[in-house]
Amino acid sequence: MNRDLGHGQEPMFNLPSAIIVFIFVSAAVFVGQRYYLAEAGAENFFLTFCFTPLRYIAGVIMPGGAGAQAWTFVTYVFLNTSLSDLVFEMLWMMAFGSALAFRFGTLRFALFSGMSAAIGAAVFWVLSRDPQSVLIGPSFMISAQLGGAVRFVYQSGFSGMMTGDGNQWHVKALGIVEMWSNEKVLRLFGFIFVANALFAFIFGSHGGLSVTILMNVFGYIAGILLFSIFDRGSVNRIV
Repeated sequence: MNRDLGHGQEPMFNLPSAIIVFIFVSAAVFVGQRYYLAEAGAENFFLTFCFTPLRYIAGVIMPGGAGAQAWTFVTYVFLNTSLSDLVFEMLWMMAFGSALAFRFGTLRFALFSGMSAAIGAAVFWVLSRDPQSVLIGPSFMISAQLGGAVRFVYQSGFSGMMTGDGNQWHVKALGIVEMWSNEKVLRLFGFIFVANALFAFIFGSHGGLSVTILMNVFGYIAGILLFSIFDRGSVNRIV
């Protein structure tokens, strides 16, 4: 995005290209499935790209065939059943996902997010008691992005999350042990947990509330750990 507005002013939002692409694809999928596909077509599209343990039961035939057994570990993140889910998730991604994308760059951010999504599908598979249960939406992946971002965004708090040029995100990261003794990090995690739990309680419609909260918690943990793999050089600290 162009940062020079001609009068020395910064843009209201300065989003990385990876975030813009994800938002655009997610919105296009939502609009297309909701308004441009017939009921049968929308259902077939949904079953082709959602993640469900039912797909891996012998003898069960589902749209997408054998290929969907692999790609649905990631493609489920682009599916949303309501506008409120879509808007809420994109706002979280714009805030914390942007910080992580600025720090990692497009390729490493995409790999981090893809691996997070795959881990989320695996965790859901383990937690789900009903093989017909379905996982959709980027909630776990965004939780992982929050977990990764909290390793370094504590220095700037919530101000400037989406307005900076990315330079402020290249700071020395907190170690995994060190972060749990940082008051700002603990306050941030408290806010995140309460916000997610409240949203899951009010709007949650996919699985039980306990599973939703557990998925978010495991997402944060996954992001904290994956950060150590994808972060570069001396800025990365394990302990």
